[in-house]
Amino acid sequence: SSVNSTYLSNHTIRDIWGEDDEERPITPQDNQSLTSLHLSDYRDDVLITSTGWLAFSSALCDTSSVNNTFLSNHTIWEFRLGGAYDQDAILPRDISRYLQLHKQHPRYAARCKILMKHPHLHMLPFLDWGLKFLPLAVAWFERAKPCTTLTIEEANFASTSRMRVLEESREAFESRALTAVYEFIRGMPLEVMKSRQGLAVATAYDEKIARIEEEN
Repeated sequence: SSVNSTYLSNHTIRDIWGEDDEERPITPQDNQSLTSLHLSDYRDDVLITSTGWLAFSSALCDTSSVNNTFLSNHTIWEFRLGGAYDQDAILPRDISRYLQLHKQHPRYAARCKILMKHPHLHMLPFLDWGLKFLPLAVAWFERAKPCTTLTIEEANFASTSRMRVLEESREAFESRALTAVYEFIRGMPLEVMKSRQGLAVATAYDEKIARIEEEN
């Protein structure tokens, strides 16, 4: 079944066999309100192959590009497979992690996934926007900063513990943000940087950019 209704929030698929069925792809990334997905058949012993898990993981976090990661599904937080009681025990770790992120920190899910899966954010594609893009980039990093301190609950057979969403220190995050700003300013045409606005921007970031150059 293709889960592509914009307003669908709960979806149950019954009488399936768990083989890789190219005619009935499950595509929750097309739905931005789906929160619960339950797969079952009359035997209650649904099995999903490695190919199926990979497809579902990609639907939750498509790492092929930053834009595709942003467009992935960030709402589904419950996935039930047949009649299994301990759902966390049967889910691959990356999928379980995405679901917990959606459930516990829905506001930051998209930003955190981008930071998790894209260590270096290429700024050159945004040069056509000119200097007006720079404050947008700075604001995005500021809104994404909480990802460095957020934690999610991770359950296993023995116990429940909490793990950090982003395995990166606040200092490393700030360095990444400054590197992105540096890359953007360095790529701007010289005539733009000679303008009054360009000089003001360069001056504002001069000390921070110098620190980045020293580290690199």
